[in-house]
Formats: sequence, structure tokens, C-alpha cells
Amino acid sequence: MVKLDVNATSFKNQPIKYSNSGDYLEKKILLSLVLAVLAIAASASTRPVECAADVRVYGYTDKLQYLPSETVTLKFWVYNHGPDEVVLKNVTIYCPWYSPVWGGDYTEKNIDAVLSTGKNWSKTYTFTVPPDGRALGGDIEVVIVYTIGPSVYRRTSDIPLEVVKPSYRSVENMDKLLTLVTLQAVLVIVCTIILAATIFLSVRRPKVVLEGELEKTE
Repeated sequence: MVKLDVNATSFKNQPIKYSNSGDYLEKKILLSLVLAVLAIAASASTRPVECAADVRVYGYTDKLQYLPSETVTLKFWVYNHGPDEVVLKNVTIYCPWYSPVWGGDYTEKNIDAVLSTGKNWSKTYTFTVPPDGRALGGDIEVVIVYTIGPSVYRRTSDIPLEVVKPSYRSVENMDKLLTLVTLQAVLVIVCTIILAATIFLSVRRPKVVLEGELEKTE
């Protein structure tokens, strides 16, 4: 066994060090609070802002179905269910056939309509269904942008639009049927004229009297 010879006098004249554990603990707590506040602020700035007001779009078209080249009248309302007051800024509608190449969208900017709870803003748009292969049915997309105080919100709603494409086979069959009906009508008219002429000539034809009958009468 190894014996340790500890000389008590070796601890003499040594400076005594006091630990500042209390100050260190306070600084640690303060640093933790600062980090927590920064984390909460960062999460609040990156988290999507939840809309306090319930703003919805209601709308309809003037017909149930449309054919290519027909005119569509769309009427819709932006309604604020509350509880907060909103300011409507922009409205954009996208037709089902919208494309950045040939268009199909309509935008109204700088509206600045103040909508309190129970108030609405309405608009009517008129546009034409394309006459070609772009005539697709689907949903009309209505995008609204509004503000609540300094915060900006965006909401998208859909309004159905049905476009019916005609069947070319049925059109051809209808053409054939129309031609047949026309021919039948012409034949009926011709036969009627011939029959009427025959009756008319038979009535106006002079009677042939035999010579014997003439002598008897004399």
C-alpha cells in the first residue's frame, strides 16, 4: 500500500478562491430567457399568419351549361363574416382555359373596399367561351387579396363552369335526317300537286256524246 504523506503545513499561505456560482447562475438564466424570446419571435415571423376574419366568395353563372363561342356572365360577392374588419385590395379570376400564353384571366386592382362584419363587395364579369379546343369546362378560380391592419391575406375560391362540347357524329346524323325529311316533304308536295291537277283536269274534261244518242234526243 502506498502511503501518502500529507504535510498540513503545505496548505498554509495558500490564497482561498471563492466561486461566483450565484452570478453565473443568474447569467445562465438570463441567457436562456433571451434565447427563448428570440426563438418565439423567429417562429412567429416564419409561421403563416392565421386569418382572424372569415372572408368568403359566393358566386354563380347565368346558365347551367355553355357551348363554345357562347357568352358567360359571372356574378360573385366577397362577403366578410367577421369578426375583424378587412380592406379588399385586389380580385383576380382565372377561367378554366386560362394559360399565360393565351390568357383567360381578369384582374381588378386598387379596390380598397372596407368590409366590416356582414358587408360584401360584388362584381359582374362577362366573357366568351373559346370556339376552339381551349373550350374546357371546370372551375372559375377567384383569388382575393385583402388586409387586416398591416397584415396581407390571400384566399382562393372556386365557382363551377360547365362547357358542353357538341358531338360531331350526332351533328352528321342530324344533317342526314334533315336531308331525308326535306326530300320527303318535297315528294309529298309534288304528289299533292299532281293529284290536284289530275282531279282538276278530270272535272273540266268535256263529255263525249255518241251519234245514236243524239238522234234519239232529236
